[in-house]
Amino acid sequence: MFPGMALKAIGAQVPRMTREALKRRGAAFATLIAEWANIVGPEFASSTLPEKISAPPPPPKGTNLPRPAGTLTLRVGSGAAMELQHLAPQLIDKINAFVGYKAVERLRFVQGPLPGQGAPPAPPRPPLTKEQNARLDALVETIPDENLRQSVRRLGDGMLRGRRRIP
Repeated sequence: MFPGMALKAIGAQVPRMTREALKRRGAAFATLIAEWANIVGPEFASSTLPEKISAPPPPPKGTNLPRPAGTLTLRVGSGAAMELQHLAPQLIDKINAFVGYKAVERLRFVQGPLPGQGAPPAPPRPPLTKEQNARLDALVETIPDENLRQSVRRLGDGMLRGRRRIP
């Protein structure tokens, strides 16, 4: 460690580092992004992601009208939209309580993949037939080294399951 320098938690630095990037979306949105898991809980945080807040035009200057609340667009993973629609009033209350004012009036759900969620896993390949196993065993039986024989056997198994031909 360097003399005279104290360690700082990176979480404390995130708002300062992201302020410029999130400025055009508003302070409420920056807070939502940074604290989403704390606002909605881990169950919903894993299947949702705030995308944007669309707010109606502000009231005319010089009036004492309250700031109009907006619509929060959430990207949701498959299967979560229906449950979230039923819980929308509670989620809106949680969001507004966390932000400290009525920032969100409605939720809009857009179904799609979330970051970190790749393509669904490939279906398992069918097992080899007795004939394929026998042919593969015959091909590798002449390999003297046991480790190499097992490796070549696994390679052959993978190739046969992938429907590639072994010469």
